Amino acid sequence: MIVVAPPNFRQVSDLSARSVSPDPRDTSYSDNILRVDLRACEFVHPPAILWSAVYLLLARTRGVNCEPLVPENLGTCVHLKSVGLFRTLQQSGVTVEDRGVPTRHNPQLILPLTQFNTEFEPENLTNEAHEALQKSGMGAPNLYPLVSETFGEIAMNAVQHSQSPLGGYGLVQFYQSGTARRFVCCVADGGVGIRKSLEQNPELRHRVPYDWVAVELATRERVSGTADKMRGIGLYGVAEDMRVTGRQLVIQSGLGWLIISQRMESQARRTKLFPGTLVYADIPA
Repeated sequence: MIVVAPPNFRQVSDLSARSVSPDPRDTSYSDNILRVDLRACEFVHPPAILWSAVYLLLARTRGVNCEPLVPENLGTCVHLKSVGLFRTLQQSGVTVEDRGVPTRHNPQLILPLTQFNTEFEPENLTNEAHEALQKSGMGAPNLYPLVSETFGEIAMNAVQHSQSPLGGYGLVQFYQSGTARRFVCCVADGGVGIRKSLEQNPELRHRVPYDWVAVELATRERVSGTADKMRGIGLYGVAEDMRVTGRQLVIQSGLGWLIISQRMESQARRTKLFPGTLVYADIPA
């Protein structure tokens, strides 16, 4: 199978529904070869970077021969290498043809693409991101705690609820385009997804017939896959923090997609499959 990415690759919804419909989490997944064709990409956004990592790594756990076809645009290729996508894939036995692509320091990269598995690691990565923000001097210093703690919260959610064979993966980066400056935090896993996580709570099982319903419900206070009344405040708290001018939270799990901001909380809708869950926070700097 080959999945072809567009020149401006933002997220999985940009891809052909037919090409991403096979779910590598399913035991019936039977492709022998998987290629993710990034050759035409001029820019690959953080959610698309996380999808590329998770989709290829999940297929790899099935014994599939996986390969990303790297961008022909050298600058884009250097960017993907600098954020750690190539390294992450290579460490799991995925072939990456990156000959001739230089390794360059990216001063706007706060936390490169990093794997985490235990409940101790998100806290350590939160501290690491906060220290890196302080050293960088980018953006408003009063936002540093918000950025690092937002990352830590969504990373902890992935560890506690995803049941992922991959663990979780996340990155934190500063972006500047003209006068627009922002921080982004992005975390993804290849786990069971929000719907199946919530179904583990008998009180919620009948309330989440679809992924898009589950994604919407998960942002409410005290909603959790556990029966613990004290749980279910992490993602709710992050969502509340994003209800400020210019901020945005995007959640995608399975076939469900939701965007939260001050201007709007769109009704969750059906979209193309993301195997597991992805959470993306965009904070003006």
